[in-house]
Amino acid sequence: MKNYPKISIVTINYNGGTYLEETIESVINQDYPNLEYILIDGGSTDNSLDIIKKYQSHFSYWESSKDEGQYFAIQKGFQKCTGDIMAWISSDDKYLPKAFFVVADIFTKFPETNWLMGQAREYTEFGALVGRITIPWCRWSKYRYYTNDFQFIQQESCFWSKELWEKAGAKLDTSYKLAGDMELWARFFRFEKLHTTTFELAGFRHRKDEQRSKDFLHIYLEEAKKIIRREKKVLSFKIRLILPIMNLIRWFLGPFFFFDSLLINKIYPFLFGIPTLINYDFDLHDYVRSNVTIQHPPMVLGKRQIHRKTLRKKNG
Repeated sequence: MKNYPKISIVTINYNGGTYLEETIESVINQDYPNLEYILIDGGSTDNSLDIIKKYQSHFSYWESSKDEGQYFAIQKGFQKCTGDIMAWISSDDKYLPKAFFVVADIFTKFPETNWLMGQAREYTEFGALVGRITIPWCRWSKYRYYTNDFQFIQQESCFWSKELWEKAGAKLDTSYKLAGDMELWARFFRFEKLHTTTFELAGFRHRKDEQRSKDFLHIYLEEAKKIIRREKKVLSFKIRLILPIMNLIRWFLGPFFFFDSLLINKIYPFLFGIPTLINYDFDLHDYVRSNVTIQHPPMVLGKRQIHRKTLRKKNG
C-alpha cells in the first residue's frame, strides 16, 4: 500500500440539499485511503440535514449551526484540518473520479509543488460535464494577477499544502463577501507558484436559480481590484516599474498564448513566470513536466501510422 499523504477536504453548505448528495458522493467515491472529510453546514432548513446524517459515518467532523457567511464556514472547517494537502468544495460542485490520487501522486513526485490546479471544468445544472476552458487559460502566475488578468483561478480544482497554508497566515479574510478565495490566492503568490496539470480534477456547477458568484459579479470585481491594489503596494520599486510593460505584453501576446500558439507558449510563460505544465506521458505511464498540450494527428506513411512524437524520439 502506498504511503498516501492525508488530504483534508472541507465542504460548506447552506440549504443546498438539491445538489449536496452529489457533492458528498464525489468526495467519498474517490475511495482515497487517507482522507479527512469535514462538512460545515450553516443551519440549513431544507433537506440538507437528512442527507448529512445519511453520510455522517464518512465525515471526520461535521456540524450544523448558524454562521456569518461562506468564508466563516470555510475557515471553521480548515481549523479542524490535519491533512498534508487541503482543499474546499461547495455543496453544488463536484470532484472528478480519481482526482485525489492524481493530486497525491503529483505532490509526491514533484516536491516543489505546494499549490496545484487541474484543468478547469464546468457542470450544467443537471450535472453534465462541459470542457470549454482550455489549458492556457488555466495557467496562472502572480504577474498575470498584477496586470489585472485575474479571472479566474478555479477554486474547485485547487489543492495546496498545509505548509503553504500556514506560511500565508492559516486563515481566510472573512471581510470579503465574494473574493475571499482570490484574496487567499494573492497571499499564496507571495510564497509559491501555482502549478497546473492537464488532469481534470473538479468542476463548477452553473445553476439557473440564485447563484451569488453570477448575480453579484460586480461586487467580486470590485473586491478583486482592491486586492490587486493592495498587493502592488508591497512590491519592490523595480517590479512596479516593469508592470506597465508586462501589461502591454499581455495585451499583445496574451491572445496567442490563450489560443495555444506554439512559439508564444514558450515566450509568454517565461516572461510571466508561469510554471511548466504537469502532463501524463502515456508511453512512460508516468507524470512529466512538458508544455506540450496539443496531440497532433498522426501521419500515414505506407502501412505505418507515424506520430510526430515518434519522429522526435527517433531524431533524438
